[in-house]
Amino acid sequence: MPIDLPALFSIATTVLEGQRQALNQADVLNHNHGDHMVEIFGIATKAAEEKRGAGMAEAMDCAAGLLGAHPENGSAQVYARGLAVLASHFRARGIELDDMVPYVRNYLKEQKEEEQQDPGHKTSATEVSHAEKSASSGDVLKALLAALAEWDRVEASQLESEQGDNVARKPGSGLDMGYLFGVGMAYLQAKQKGGDRLDILSETVVSASPLGKVPYRHQSGVIAIRSLLEGMND
Repeated sequence: MPIDLPALFSIATTVLEGQRQALNQADVLNHNHGDHMVEIFGIATKAAEEKRGAGMAEAMDCAAGLLGAHPENGSAQVYARGLAVLASHFRARGIELDDMVPYVRNYLKEQKEEEQQDPGHKTSATEVSHAEKSASSGDVLKALLAALAEWDRVEASQLESEQGDNVARKPGSGLDMGYLFGVGMAYLQAKQKGGDRLDILSETVVSASPLGKVPYRHQSGVIAIRSLLEGMND
């Protein structure tokens, strides 16, 4: 069965529904973060269904627009800006879901191969060929890192604006060494926490994004990202 964006967002909605009460409790201020997360991915699912066949970037842009129309849901605004940035970078590099799925599967497959590998294992010609074919996955990684870095800057600029900073700032573009170092540290910390590669990748992505700066958004973000990655690996 082919994987599409509506199905992935629907999977995340179902998983978050199961964690709704726990996430509401984790939100010590308003006690409604679980409700908001279910709403966010329900809206994203609807947007992806409306744009089925139109491309991943278009679906993300549609979801961003719909989420932006819910000012009472603070997390929806954060996700709206994130989806808009991701859509921009994916569109610029021509990346579709069909490019991301093999990247995720290859990453997880490598873990299984490492676990099954004996000390005398030698790399086969088939494995070399597979690695060469997946070289384009570098574009996926570059797009993801660039988007996460820009999203981080966008949220920082938004926070300054909300706090009354009248100095106009543009989010900027590109990756700097400071951000890449932060991603590396997030990855090492995720590995220290333990778990499988799904856990590590989910934790790294969330920690390297604006979601990682708020405890309950960190918690829900890991749940959401992990469910999306699991969906891609099925």
